[in-house]
Amino acid sequence: LPGNSMGYLPLFVAVHRGFFKDEGIDIELPRLSPSIAHNALLAGVAHYHGLADSGLRLAAKGLPLKAIFYGADRPMYYLVAQKEIRSVAELRGKRIGVSQFGGTSDLSARLALRHYGIEPDKDATMIQIGAEGIRMAALRAGSVSAIVVPVPAVAVLKRDGFNEVSFVGDVVEFASNGYTTTEQRIKEHPREVKKVVRSLYRGLRYAKENPEGTIAVIQREWKVDPDIAQESYRAIVKALNEDGVIGEKQLKIHFDLIRKVEKNIGEIPVDKVVDFRLLREVRKESMGK
Repeated sequence: LPGNSMGYLPLFVAVHRGFFKDEGIDIELPRLSPSIAHNALLAGVAHYHGLADSGLRLAAKGLPLKAIFYGADRPMYYLVAQKEIRSVAELRGKRIGVSQFGGTSDLSARLALRHYGIEPDKDATMIQIGAEGIRMAALRAGSVSAIVVPVPAVAVLKRDGFNEVSFVGDVVEFASNGYTTTEQRIKEHPREVKKVVRSLYRGLRYAKENPEGTIAVIQREWKVDPDIAQESYRAIVKALNEDGVIGEKQLKIHFDLIRKVEKNIGEIPVDKVVDFRLLREVRKESMGK
């Protein structure tokens, strides 16, 4: 995993609720940077990773990687503004902080602004600030008018009086928080891959269907107060998808970005970058119970 993001809630629910243990899987979750994680996966040092978004680009370029599960079909980001700002329209002419240009938070902020008729870099100034904690500090200091943040930061800021002016997932759909493995792993160890996918699927369904138990997982894993855990759950459950499967609609933005950066890549067939065959088996078996 790249970090301890709540975007990976189905995974952490599966860990805390013992779904991986039910499958006989002893899971380890080292935190690795994207480049190291991709190299570890391709070298067989890691067997899965939670970086399917960037993995899509590598798969589109021909590397033998496949996304096997997506926890969300909407971006889990929020535009949070100063206390006197109550709408996205009021951000015209203002400074807006993102993590880094070209990253998911930057993309999310730009999509939300355009939806409300504000053209980034023309009608508002985009500022590259850095990590989540630095963005929050910038908002508190008043050096920016708004920032884009995930959960639980949005819950913490709202508690402190700042205003959530947009849930990006309300205005755009794109796949996020996915899991990837290699084509070789799927071919040589399909039973294991299916067990991993089943654990994630159970974690996702539990998160959607059991608010109380999931809020308890959030409290334990992220060590937050009950009120922040509850608000975080309400914020994140809106982005979780139904069954881990995403389609071309949710991948379109990723594909557009890939083609923009990789000029030699044309159309990208969905089955070149994702493989949901085992997940569909799990879903069918679950529905049959």
